[in-house]
Amino acid sequence: MVTHLPSPSPSGAVPGSAPDLSRLPDLQRYLATLPVDEREEQRARLARFSEADLLSLGVSEGQLTEYDYRVDDIDGRIPDELAGTLYRNGPGRWQDHAGRPLHHLFDGDGMLSAFSIADGTVHYRNRYVRTRHYLGRTGIRHLGTNAPGGIPANIGRFVPPNLANTNVVKHAGRLYALWEGGPPHEIDPDTLETKGLRRFNGELRWVGSYSAHPSFCPRTGDMYNFGVEFIPRPHLRIYRTDRTGRLKHFRSAPLPYIAMVHDCALTETHLVFLVSPMILDIPPVVLGLKPFGDALRYRPERGSVFILVPRDGGPIRAIEHDAILAFHLSNAHDDRGDVVVDAITYRDGRLLDRLSRFRTAYLDDVPSVFMRYRITPSGRVQADPLADVPCEFPRHHDAFEGRAHRYAYLNTRRRLTSFYDSVTRLDLHNGSESTYTTPEPGNSFCEPVFAARAGGSAETDSWVLTVEYVARSHTSRLVVFDAADIAAGPIATANLRHHIPQGFHGSFAARSR
Repeated sequence: MVTHLPSPSPSGAVPGSAPDLSRLPDLQRYLATLPVDEREEQRARLARFSEADLLSLGVSEGQLTEYDYRVDDIDGRIPDELAGTLYRNGPGRWQDHAGRPLHHLFDGDGMLSAFSIADGTVHYRNRYVRTRHYLGRTGIRHLGTNAPGGIPANIGRFVPPNLANTNVVKHAGRLYALWEGGPPHEIDPDTLETKGLRRFNGELRWVGSYSAHPSFCPRTGDMYNFGVEFIPRPHLRIYRTDRTGRLKHFRSAPLPYIAMVHDCALTETHLVFLVSPMILDIPPVVLGLKPFGDALRYRPERGSVFILVPRDGGPIRAIEHDAILAFHLSNAHDDRGDVVVDAITYRDGRLLDRLSRFRTAYLDDVPSVFMRYRITPSGRVQADPLADVPCEFPRHHDAFEGRAHRYAYLNTRRRLTSFYDSVTRLDLHNGSESTYTTPEPGNSFCEPVFAARAGGSAETDSWVLTVEYVARSHTSRLVVFDAADIAAGPIATANLRHHIPQGFHGSFAARSR
């Protein structure tokens, strides 16, 4: 079944006029639940959107149907050498198990998509992760949305439900759906059925926080990851999982304050963390006055810290720096004694406000800058911009993880206000860009993912895979680029019968030969 949203009126939206939301039933339901003042404020936000921006909001409508079919509508030609599965994860619906609309981008139930590619064909399957929340076995106080009923319904309910909605990775033959506030859910890599929580024989204790951004060492096959723990004092609990899938506690590193740490990177010698002063105001959360999302504040006066954890067991270094707001690191490497790390950074804390009310958020006043930080043995930090075009979700060739690399691939925003309508290859040696921008109004791309050519050695001897939301038909399509020539546009697209909501992260697992 494919549900096509009605076409917009030929005249489109007029900025400042009442927006036509007939194409966006989930958004209408959400607005109807808000207090009158907040509803009018968010309608005023929508009134400034162009026709293309209003079209783009369809990607935030939920997808409640699970599909399983061969994709017959393919434009271009899927390369015969491209064989494996692109896995994607992200919220499939922004409602709790009682059907109530939720506020925060991070609040939705995790929905996995698998594009299985072989012999020039594509098979699509999606499944919700059968978390306890999805099955209706948890409370309904979320990361960014309090439970209904005021303080009595929220006081003391400190831990939100594990939604398994942020990333999906494969390691040692096992597939995991990740959400950083709790243990991973193990997933069948072929059927996407949920096998259950995995605590690695009890190594993930208590809440079992386990980041959605592990780093993989291409030399050893090890997977490094971490969790943020607050007791007895704030610290990173770091894990190493060897190539056989055996996880052990690796190191613990103190944090300067109770902070959200979302990502990490590795070099040949270090694990690298960038601690941003995204600090939780705990009392109103504990007392049930605010959800986590509303109590998380950017506190630049507290500064940032780079934490360097030697992989050989040497002393941990903490290098203080002026405040940096960053969610995602790109890559890191060693360079003649220095540690170099790249990150997507933001000027101030407005991004946090946009995430907490994502359905009507615009990002044109929340610019991002792709930055490189060089940390010397003496603790001096040199900061240099790599690109100042609005960008997010940086990726690189997986074989160059932890090593110097030449090309970064990113989502960039050229025309839209709220979503990324372009894919860009950035040359880190000379700063040149190669960009493809979708020509269709309201379309947007999700994170680009690498699929390396078997036997290839060059960074560009690969394909880049992404999913494009097609606004006018309210559908999505798998898009395949040649990594060496992004600007030339897709070499193939596989057109789905339906849409996939905006997602977060994904990975490609090559078919075993």
